[in-house]
Amino acid sequence: MKTGKTLPEFIAALGLNGIELMVYKTEPYSQSYNKETVGVHLNYWPHWLDFWRDNEKIVEKQFECAEDCCSYFGGACCGTEWLKVIKANIKAALIAEPEYLVWHVAEADQREIFTFDFKYTDEDVIVRTAEVFNAVAEVIPQNITVLFENLWWPGLRLTDAAVVKKFFSLIERDNVGIMLDTGHLLNTNSALRTEEEGVNYLYEQIKKLGDAAAWIKGIHLNCSLSGKYQQSHKKLVPKIINEGIVMQHVTNIDQHLPFTTPRIWEVVNLVKPKYLIHELSYRDFVDFEEKIKMQLKALQTGQGRGENNA
Repeated sequence: MKTGKTLPEFIAALGLNGIELMVYKTEPYSQSYNKETVGVHLNYWPHWLDFWRDNEKIVEKQFECAEDCCSYFGGACCGTEWLKVIKANIKAALIAEPEYLVWHVAEADQREIFTFDFKYTDEDVIVRTAEVFNAVAEVIPQNITVLFENLWWPGLRLTDAAVVKKFFSLIERDNVGIMLDTGHLLNTNSALRTEEEGVNYLYEQIKKLGDAAAWIKGIHLNCSLSGKYQQSHKKLVPKIINEGIVMQHVTNIDQHLPFTTPRIWEVVNLVKPKYLIHELSYRDFVDFEEKIKMQLKALQTGQGRGENNA
């Protein structure tokens, strides 16, 4: 590390308990991170619903060739094979001995992320996500919590309590909950411009969930105020779409910046999560360390002031 610290030293210096490890493969890492790992973020396919439903004509339009499609889904060429890929990914994640797993609940293809003209509703996505999850859940030990994460695309956006309740009514497993990504929730409101407005919005949306908010057991804490970009974007599909163009667009929306206002403690105190993860963008570990310190300072200052607008 450029910080001059080992990973355990980096964690200890910031007063943290561990890391949320990203496991997007079907094979475990060659190096063990078991001692540092608290949770694991599973692989995520942004657009998958048409493939799962065997909508071949639509899938063909999303990929240049059948080989690209199979590659995207980890070598799977049909839904049944994809379930095997997901199970293999989960098994690779379990090797790190995590307390929890994170599963994204969203759907948007490479055109829709630019146009925001989505063909599927939140309900469409949660119903199909539940189908997929229930088909692979048997490989997850009951003592491991599964936390479903919100995005700003159709699925579990956390803007409608009825959608949240229906989703969990379809999940055939105990020991589940929500990993609230604060930046993703902020991305659902392009009118936001300041952290103060962002905190107010987060607080209000969580309160609107009512008793459904009890499912929130973890928070990916980060700030995203991309409303100006979202409103200025012409919602046109680029003539050329590649991974670089897609990532630039997505990161312009999903900023993953640290909160600096002490009022963010109000949101954390409202939820009282079991897990709080500093999920931030960074250039290198020196930059990452500084950004974590900024967000920790905001939390500590807010906690010290006893800031709470409940």
